Amino acid sequence: MIDKLNLSIWEREFELPIDYNCYEGESVTERQIELLDKFRKHPEWIDKSKSLVENYCEYQVQADEENKKKDNIFSYIKPTCIFIKNVTKPRMAIMCNYRYDEEHGIAIVFGDDGEISIGSQDIIL
Repeated sequence: MIDKLNLSIWEREFELPIDYNCYEGESVTERQIELLDKFRKHPEWIDKSKSLVENYCEYQVQADEENKKKDNIFSYIKPTCIFIKNVTKPRMAIMCNYRYDEEHGIAIVFGDDGEISIGSQDIIL
């Protein structure tokens, strides 16, 4: 079982801890491991997610007169961990701090079929 993942996210390197969403006494499931393996084999999923995140954040970023680096996605997003949900239909997310919603952050959610959705972290928790 992998505890951390070295990952290139939009041309920047990160070492992110992995949260397998297990309760005390539970074990990581085979589905969670398979989804992580599949995710690692499809770096294009991360590349594709950048424009979705930018679209999701566009209004708040453009309205922020104090953000002088609007073209730099990392001026408002900071990846913090990989979260792999323990459910029948596996989903995982890159959990991020978000400058414009510090309480809920942003989750970039990936399904096992490569489907991507963006929202507050509540969409996967």
